[in-house]
Amino acid sequence: MNIYKNKENFNRFTLILGKLILILLIIQLFRASVMYGLWYFVRPGQDIVLFQILNGLSFLIVGIVLLSIFKPSLKDLGLNLDDTRKRTKIIYLLGVIILLILIFLPYTFAYELDVLILGIVFGLITPAFEELLFRGYLWSMVENSIQTERSKLITWFTITLMFGLWHIGYIDIFFIHPKELNLIPILMSKIMIGVILGAIVGFIRLKTKKVYGSLLFHGFWNTFAP
Repeated sequence: MNIYKNKENFNRFTLILGKLILILLIIQLFRASVMYGLWYFVRPGQDIVLFQILNGLSFLIVGIVLLSIFKPSLKDLGLNLDDTRKRTKIIYLLGVIILLILIFLPYTFAYELDVLILGIVFGLITPAFEELLFRGYLWSMVENSIQTERSKLITWFTITLMFGLWHIGYIDIFFIHPKELNLIPILMSKIMIGVILGAIVGFIRLKTKKVYGSLLFHGFWNTFAP
């Protein structure tokens, strides 16, 4: 009976893993297509501010389309606060306020638009998109599909690995906005950093059972080391 159950769980996990990879591949191709379309239409050239605005818009457009297609609930995204203590809610709110201060404070003193745009894109938009996708919707999808005592750890490991591999999809940026850099070492570095970051924010998601903590940590991470 246990052998049959383990085999059934393995087959279910294999199926969900294949589905997960397909979903991520489609999303990355869609995001790259949107980014290339915006870039081709606007032609930002070497204007880094305009380029990052288009980058942020591509995430927003893809995010809105995904929300309209899948129509996830707050619970699916790890955003439900019904079972969250008031003290924890206050901590989340303070975290958001501090993150916004860190993003807007440099612009207040230097009045450099590129600093503000980079802060908004990498400190708010990108973390929100990736956390709601990985530690939100996909996390719930994987966890709900596994019926074992180690389902949470398996989910954490799977989502962390997928998050690291997800960064390979950002290769389109190097073709749209080429630089005289060695592509392979940069991609390997992004994958490694993605795995490290994914492991940390995934652990936060695992412990808090919500996406707020991982989103805030991701935002702070990108703000200090974009």
